[in-house]
Parts: sequence; C-alpha cells; structure tokens
Amino acid sequence: MSEPLKVLSLGAGVQSTTLLLMMVNGEIPKADHAIFADTGWEPQAVYNHLNYLKPIMADAGIELHIVTKGNIRKDFLADTGRYASPPLHMIDANGKRGMVRRQCTAEYKLGPIMKKQRELAGLKSGQRCKEHLITTVIGISYDESQRMRDPEFSWIVNEYPLVDRKITRQDCLEWCATHGYKQPPRSACIGCPFKSADEWRLLKTMPDEWADAVAFDAELRTSEVIKKRFRGTPFLHSSGVPLPDADLRTNQDKGIFNLFDQECAGMCGV
Repeated sequence: MSEPLKVLSLGAGVQSTTLLLMMVNGEIPKADHAIFADTGWEPQAVYNHLNYLKPIMADAGIELHIVTKGNIRKDFLADTGRYASPPLHMIDANGKRGMVRRQCTAEYKLGPIMKKQRELAGLKSGQRCKEHLITTVIGISYDESQRMRDPEFSWIVNEYPLVDRKITRQDCLEWCATHGYKQPPRSACIGCPFKSADEWRLLKTMPDEWADAVAFDAELRTSEVIKKRFRGTPFLHSSGVPLPDADLRTNQDKGIFNLFDQECAGMCGV
C-alpha cells in the first residue's frame, strides 16, 4: 500500500499560507499538492499573494492546482434557476431580522476542492473507498478550533497542524514576519456578509473593490431575479442598511471605551 497523498487546502490567506511556508521550512511535513479554489470574486490582494506563493511552491516541489466552479458574483445574480446563497442579512416586512443559510462555501470552495481530490486519489465521481488515500491539511488556527470537522468520506483524513500546535491567527502573522515573508491577506470574497467592521473598513481603502461591493449590495435590492428569491430585503452589512450607509466607525471613534483601555488612576477605593 502506497502512502496517502498529502494535500494542502490553500486559500492564500493567513493560516493556509503559514502552513505552506512551515512546510517549505521543514517545520511540518510537506504536502504533495496544494489546491486553491477560486470563487472568481477574491480580493486582488489574494490573487497577488497567490502569485507570490507560486514560485515558492514550485521550488519546494508542491504542485498547485487552481479549481473553480465559476464566478460567484455573476452566478448569484444570473437568472438560471439554481443558485448558491451567501449568508445575506435579511429584514422581513415586519422588521424581523435573519440570515440566509450559507451555501456558497460548499458550492464554490469545498465542492471544487473535493472534485480535485477525487481526481488525485484516482476515484470516479461517487466511487466509494475505505482505504486512506488523501490527508487534507487544513488551515484552521487554534483560536478557531470549533471549526474543525471530520471528513465526509472514509478515504480522507483531515489534519489541523495549527490547532495541534496551539498556533493562533496572530501567531501566524508573527511567524510570517519573523521568517521574512510577506504578510498574507485575509481570504474572503469581496462581498462576504461575514465581514467584521474592521474588514469592511479595510475594504473601503480599496476603491475598486469597495465600489464593487457597494454595487453588488445595491443589486440585491433592485434585481428582479433576487426579489423573486427572497421574501425579505437582503443586505451585505449586518446592520441591515445599504453598505455606504453602514456605521464602520471603531468603538473608539464612537467614544466607547473598554474599562481596561484606560490606566487606573488609583481612585477606585475613594
């Protein structure tokens, strides 16, 4: 029996980049392959970073595979009947808030990666196998360990080296800096509704990508295709307002301070 193939799930973001570079530096076992699932709507910084990593992978003998199901933005707005929803924030006619069930990750990330892994393992679509053929190395950090999952198929074993070594996302950034590598970007679609206020503020510093997200957000409420799909009104931002109107200020900008943000004046007992 041959050794299982080791495959890195590469998003070209912070955690998966750190795993790749740790492999290159001999700190963890090296992958045979890396798979990048392109949604067609990644920030330009992610594509630039992937190009930065390509020669590093080539020199290390890690074969890169770029897979895609299409352009997630265009596909969602198209009137084709079938679609994969992002986790949009919804407000119904009574003002009740909710969130659309996320389907985009499974369709545009996990699905294409699984298809390529089947190909690498020599399995046909739907073919079953109990033999361990693939070890998938996944970039989930210690502070996100709740995201770990068992694989869907018995021929795959998932590995989480960052969790095993109790390495956090911040640790990853520091590791890259210490070892002289470029700081990896956050890997997420331009219009991902899961963005935090910090991430929306960062996007706003990128004029073209911010304009793209604003246009998509507006189309969610003007497109006849989208209106037919949902009973409520969809938004990208969790506040349920158009993206340009969302309050992206920091707590400090709002005058909200944590008790521990200020030095003790020694007057608590007075």
